[in-house]
Amino acid sequence: MGIRRQALDPGLHWRRLQVRFASAELELLAQRAGRNGLSLSAAVRELVSSALSTDLPTEAMTDSPASLAALLAAEHSLLMVASVLPEGERRMHELNARAAVAAEARLALFREPGP
Repeated sequence: MGIRRQALDPGLHWRRLQVRFASAELELLAQRAGRNGLSLSAAVRELVSSALSTDLPTEAMTDSPASLAALLAAEHSLLMVASVLPEGERRMHELNARAAVAAEARLALFREPGP
């Protein structure tokens, strides 16, 4: 197996990482490790190595039409509101950084498993 050969390479530098998994992910990982006769760590290394060696098609890395349409609608709404408020454009630019932080926080709600 490629992972064992790499472990014998004297030029290879190892570094320990701590990774947290959701319960469901850990269960799937344990099942995969068991089916392949691997430890959890070896299964994770195998999956990471496989993912890093896989080339994604270019179209998989582009924005979807739905996300572009949502962004266009949000920008259009923002400009409409800014156009009717006194000093709306100035305020819009002042609030850009706060909006970016709020957007990241909102996206995190969908990325992280719940309690």
